[in-house]
Amino acid sequence: MPDATTTGHPTAVRHRGRPEVEFRTSGHTGSPVSWWRTPDQLTYEAGLVAGLLAGDIDHVINFAPTRHLFGHLFGDVLPRLRGIDVHQAWRHPVTGVPPLRPDARTLLVCLPSSWPLLRRLLPALGELPRVVALHSTAAAPEVAKEVVTALHGSRFAAHAVLGSTETGAVASRPIAPAGTDDGRWRLLPDVALVPDRNAPHAAGALQPLHVISPRLGRRHDMPEPPPSWRTTDLVRRHGPREFAYLGRSSRLVKANGVRIWLDEVETAVTTALPGLDVACLPVPDRVRGEHYEIYCAPGDRESPAVAGARQIRGVLAHALPGVPSPRAVHLVDRIPRSTLGKVRIPELRSPERVKPA
Repeated sequence: MPDATTTGHPTAVRHRGRPEVEFRTSGHTGSPVSWWRTPDQLTYEAGLVAGLLAGDIDHVINFAPTRHLFGHLFGDVLPRLRGIDVHQAWRHPVTGVPPLRPDARTLLVCLPSSWPLLRRLLPALGELPRVVALHSTAAAPEVAKEVVTALHGSRFAAHAVLGSTETGAVASRPIAPAGTDDGRWRLLPDVALVPDRNAPHAAGALQPLHVISPRLGRRHDMPEPPPSWRTTDLVRRHGPREFAYLGRSSRLVKANGVRIWLDEVETAVTTALPGLDVACLPVPDRVRGEHYEIYCAPGDRESPAVAGARQIRGVLAHALPGVPSPRAVHLVDRIPRSTLGKVRIPELRSPERVKPA
């Protein structure tokens, strides 16, 4: 059986007489898990999302590895479905600018690491007849908002797609110019949110992201796809089809009786100190039960020197008054991330990586 990591393509097999394609969870917090999808599911999802968000396109520039579901859908399935050319930019992430075609309506399949490059291409992007950027993770980085703001009024649009290896895409939202974002996601047409019986049914209720969809994958130990899937994400419902994404349940800690959203902490630091790459991790604490620590590194070659621990603590005290200061601030040369931008936690916590703060 071919190795998907080396070939760049996911593995295909037959299950109960039908073809299926394997995709693996990232394994950044544990062991990777295999989930299988049928070609029909993949074809339908690529066409559904492209039809809703991308419209007519002539050229795809794909920054997402095609062994992952997001890159496979929009860097492989969609170009074959539409009969259009694709440039696999993920194969050569450091060797230069992707080939923009002046007359082509272009789809950019983006990861968090793609946006600094797009920022350097602003004049060229603004001249194209149409550009749509699809972003694969829940939280678009600040540089994505910079790009959208700079190109506001041009023929450039950007959308974030929320989903997972287990569920496929479940919701989308536009990436809006700075200061105009309402924070709401809208479910894709074939996805429904399962109400949580332990949460109030009124709008504004907090609940897990639990969905029904015909595109749910089949875990390797399941004979068939599950009827619904409850993710580890938390959302705040705004009616039957819209919600605000709050983050993974593992990103919520309670220290000194105060709830702390680790995503909110990261955003506060990167907003005040642009250019830093920041990771905020939960940690057990013998006194408080749980707490959090921050890791900071230069984000790219243009980033300033890493801020000191005192400055970072001051930023948080100003931006999030009442939130307990981190138990520790670690300064590192680089925050190890997967190709999808997820922090490789065991590698990050390796003692030899950490500098005194």
